[in-house]
Amino acid sequence: MRVIEGGTLNPPFQMLRPKRHRTTKTDGHARSSKKGSQVRSSKKDSQVRSSKKDGRASTTKKDGPVNDLLPELISEILSRLPIELILRCRSVCKTWNSVIQSPLFINLQARKSHNQPSRAILKPIFGGVTETTMHSLFLLDTEECKSRRIHDKSWRFSGLQIMSSCNGLLCITSDSELGPVYISNPITREFVILPSPETGFSLLRHQVGLGFDSSNGKYIVVRVYTDKSKSQVNKFEAIMLGENSWRSLTVPDIIAECTINGSVFWNGALHWKIKKKPGRECMLSFDVSSGKFAVTRFPVSADVPDDFEMVELDGHLSLVQVYDTQMKIWRVTGDKIEGLSVCYEDMYCMNVRWNSSFNCEIIRGYIDEGYLLQVNTHRGPGGAWRRHLTQYFPKMEQFLSLIIPSIPICFKTISFRPTLISPMQLHFVPHG
Repeated sequence: MRVIEGGTLNPPFQMLRPKRHRTTKTDGHARSSKKGSQVRSSKKDSQVRSSKKDGRASTTKKDGPVNDLLPELISEILSRLPIELILRCRSVCKTWNSVIQSPLFINLQARKSHNQPSRAILKPIFGGVTETTMHSLFLLDTEECKSRRIHDKSWRFSGLQIMSSCNGLLCITSDSELGPVYISNPITREFVILPSPETGFSLLRHQVGLGFDSSNGKYIVVRVYTDKSKSQVNKFEAIMLGENSWRSLTVPDIIAECTINGSVFWNGALHWKIKKKPGRECMLSFDVSSGKFAVTRFPVSADVPDDFEMVELDGHLSLVQVYDTQMKIWRVTGDKIEGLSVCYEDMYCMNVRWNSSFNCEIIRGYIDEGYLLQVNTHRGPGGAWRRHLTQYFPKMEQFLSLIIPSIPICFKTISFRPTLISPMQLHFVPHG
């Protein structure tokens, strides 16, 4: 297969679809007897009874045996559905609506979401922000090549970035100012704004991560920023949803003047990519339960490059480098932040020559050994960036460009697990 030069090809750069076998029905399968295909309905079950009570007429219709199930069993069944179907099920009947809105179901569905493939959500940026899209996020269905536009005029996300995601909650803020910091659930359209300084600081960088403490069921937000007016020393602060102020965190001395990027929440900890000048890349981890930091230095034998990105793939924290025509993957192993290690996992030849104006980011991994890529293309000097989404199947050496109608031309995509968790109920909780 020839190598595709990124500078000379306009996306979508390749359309290689896996072969699909058409299934044809035989006469035996296509035919069915009238007796076997009859739909029998009982007059008793379909009867609509009218009765007069207190001078008013009311009608009741028997919904069938499904409402005879225990609420716990209904929760177990509905929690396995995609979020779009769960939202539709709220309109089926009062029983289902009550079940879906219960804390028991919301927590159960959030746990079940980790056993399902993650989704992707995108936010318009730069040229993708228009009057139509400026108050919108887009939940993607890559299997059906369609999107669900989630719109709310109360959102003030323009100019902000999606920094991180955890259990269906998004952390959205600026990369150059301390506030505002939004914690939002785009499915329920609820959000809270975390406490911010009265006067904004001009920052060199601002990174914010969101994590979940399973020991107490609380969510924690950790930010790292560098103030231009100071000695460019990194400062770490944290706040629990429900608290009124940020608190300072003490970090290892090696971190004070490092360049910090990322963050990814994995295995009960937030992880950042850090680089000390001079020095090799390493990883900073923060255990949200214990409140402790740890630094993982990459061994020389692992040959980890400087230009990797950190992403969760198939439930594993991974380091990924896409360079020239190759994609290399390293996997992080270990249960505790003090004992993490990095090992080289795989290398794929992508047959596409990536460069500074034609590059890609890995959004998520697939169960069928493929990856969702966000491909970024810059059209010449003074031109605008454009984005599109592509699936990459390394073992077949194939790309499948996703043509999804109605999404903006420029966007930022992150991996996302939809839930019904309410940030407002998490933030405004009684104390004592």
